[in-house]
Amino acid sequence: MNLKQIRSLLLMGCIVFVSPTMSQKRKLQLHATSLGFGYTTTSEPKIEGPAMNLEFSTIYNQKHVYSLHFNVGSQDQIFAGGEEFYELNLLYGRAFQLGPKFMFEGHVGMGIFGYEDGIDSPILDLPDPALGFPIRTKLLYRIADKFAIGINPNANFNSILNTYTGQIVLQYNFEP
Repeated sequence: MNLKQIRSLLLMGCIVFVSPTMSQKRKLQLHATSLGFGYTTTSEPKIEGPAMNLEFSTIYNQKHVYSLHFNVGSQDQIFAGGEEFYELNLLYGRAFQLGPKFMFEGHVGMGIFGYEDGIDSPILDLPDPALGFPIRTKLLYRIADKFAIGINPNANFNSILNTYTGQIVLQYNFEP
């Protein structure tokens, strides 16, 4: 599975994931969408460089958070065709209000994890995408009714290469 297929899958997943929640206003509601930028490091083979994530989430009974999360990291430039990894995850988490301005979210889940080394070689046999187990947290500070900024450490454990990412995240909350 290459990055173009993952991007298409992400777009379809967002449409399928977000549209049903818009019609259900009682218990299941759109929660937030967030975009993060930061730095990643991995187990062997070592990748250190920029990382980016995108997340869409819903919330059930004001505390159970279900998310569709996409994360990508690279040695040099994201989506430049070099050595990079990608993950597409479905997550379950909890949201906690830590006062009038601070929020905390913790998430765990499963997803698809892939790695590309940027070398088109028929000799080198790269592994197919693997099942990944992500763990994420977000500590957010609400800067406006619907906007928050915060820190977002992530880890993904899988059979290809484990990733550890720290990011600054911007989040738009659909409900104040």
